[in-house]
Amino acid sequence: MSSKQARKGPPQPEVVVRAALSLVNAGGLDSLTMRRLATGLGVQLPTIYRLFDGKQALLDEMSEMIIAEVLDHLQPGGQDWTDHIAAFARALRARLLAQRDGARIVGGNYAAKQPTLAFVEMWLTVTAEAGIAEETAMWAATTVFCYVLGEVLEQQGVTGAEHEALTAAVSGGRYPRLGARSVAGFLDFDARFAFGLRVLLAGLKAECCPRV
Repeated sequence: MSSKQARKGPPQPEVVVRAALSLVNAGGLDSLTMRRLATGLGVQLPTIYRLFDGKQALLDEMSEMIIAEVLDHLQPGGQDWTDHIAAFARALRARLLAQRDGARIVGGNYAAKQPTLAFVEMWLTVTAEAGIAEETAMWAATTVFCYVLGEVLEQQGVTGAEHEALTAAVSGGRYPRLGARSVAGFLDFDARFAFGLRVLLAGLKAECCPRV
């Protein structure tokens, strides 16, 4: 390490997390290693491990940074509680799509940190004001959250080659109800996300709202 690096001191955790997200954007999640991260930051590997005790701890912080950015840029919905939930779902999807392998980073990370807890608190506040029981609201939250993750995970996993292969597979007449138009519709992720969200919210509203 150079004397200039020594004077600068170790990088702040936020700097390391942003560098990790940038590495994933460049090469995908599978390319992220603690050693490659240290090299990119110009520090020794033990420096990274003093901040994060392993890759999973780093992934937790990467997930939390993504969720925090969703909350920072979240625009309030309308008057109905489902409008607020729809606004969050759209904001989460947009942020996950903006980050390569965003759904893989966030999915399965349950760190009890401020951004995630702030999201849960926001959800419970909105649903409590609508008269929805807390346990029901929690199940609704996980349902919407997992729907967004699943849709983004599939979208981020589709490559141009897979699109072409699927189109070719249904073009020979063997599947009369399928065709290029059906494939295009299936891979229209914006349209199918909007449809699925409408159906999901309608079902949640019927399930959660107090009967009059």
